[in-house]
Amino acid sequence: MFEFEGARKSLLLGMSLVVGLACAPAAWAQGPTPGQNVNMVSGTQWPGGDPFLQRQNEPSIAVSSRNPQHLLAGANDYRTVDLPYPDVSSDDNTACPPNQKCAEPWLGVFKSRDGGETWQSILLPGYPQDVSPEGRGSPLKRFTTASDPVVRAGTNGLFYFNGIAFNRGTNNGVVFVARFMDLNNKENGDVTQGRDSVRYVDTIPVASGTATQFLDKPVVAVDVPRGSNTCTLHVPEDGTTVLQTVPAGNVYVAYTSVSNPSPGVFLSQIYLTRSTDCGATWSSPSLISRSYAKSQGATIQIDPETGIIFVAWRVLATNSQPDSIVVAASLDGLTFTPGIPIVTLPAFNPFRLQRAPLSEQLLSPLWQWETVASHGSLAPSTLLGPSVEWAPVVMPGL
Repeated sequence: MFEFEGARKSLLLGMSLVVGLACAPAAWAQGPTPGQNVNMVSGTQWPGGDPFLQRQNEPSIAVSSRNPQHLLAGANDYRTVDLPYPDVSSDDNTACPPNQKCAEPWLGVFKSRDGGETWQSILLPGYPQDVSPEGRGSPLKRFTTASDPVVRAGTNGLFYFNGIAFNRGTNNGVVFVARFMDLNNKENGDVTQGRDSVRYVDTIPVASGTATQFLDKPVVAVDVPRGSNTCTLHVPEDGTTVLQTVPAGNVYVAYTSVSNPSPGVFLSQIYLTRSTDCGATWSSPSLISRSYAKSQGATIQIDPETGIIFVAWRVLATNSQPDSIVVAASLDGLTFTPGIPIVTLPAFNPFRLQRAPLSEQLLSPLWQWETVASHGSLAPSTLLGPSVEWAPVVMPGL
């Protein structure tokens, strides 16, 4: 057991930032200037537009590693909720699950080829009304609903689009990763016809729910290649297939497994799985949260120098455990250290949200956490709450 040096460096960096900001208030006041908002949903014509002017939320975005002007984003997309299922009229509820409507949201896929100035969008293949070959061949086709997108860029134009798909009111669902490849061979093309350069490759289930476990809130992280391994992907293009061989960096997906072992009792645990072949196959999930009974909202950070994987998550208070942020670490993504509480959160009060002092907000960029409901990020953010207890980060076994 020894103290992890990266955490010490991050703490020193955070302290330096506080000192620097105190000495340069003018620079802090200037900040970035946002540009004009751009609507990522183009028009009202189906399927590229939103005919019913419904809503999209929880977006995630990544930049192509082949062309920084090419962007891929995902969001919960409600443009489907006014559509009946195939062969079901809008006023026929007999084919819908009991006490449910036919209409459910799906995941929108948003693409830009000019750095975000203009966008085209479509739904991820596999939604209930999808009759395309890609949709009918998707492992998501048997589900009514999809949500919680996280998009990350891999090497040489590869994208990973992470989310969940499920049947409302049941535990029947999957965590999945859909792969896209930026061929970077054109600056035009209709996204709804699959004629743009960022091509959908396939969708791969990562983990499945059971009769007693619902899978929720996934997150994906991609490491840089650290060896000579490569992956070959078969990328569809204009009725044929283009082979793309790219360096393989490890890919990690974490998610929450929620169970209801007895009436009124809910438990939630954090799992992580690893892929070493660009998302084609995945390891058996590793339980990370262990003794923490109510865990959710995982996020992943990878040390760019060493490849050490950090997973942090929210622990909800129980009779024996305080409300806190916990972190675990791994050298390989298979075996993790025990979770270490790094922040004890004040009791949640929706009527008395307060911002911490600036010194606490910027104390450690590695570990700052945005405490809004149960979601967080290992990127620098604003820490909410009247007080924060910072503990030394000691990662046993590293």
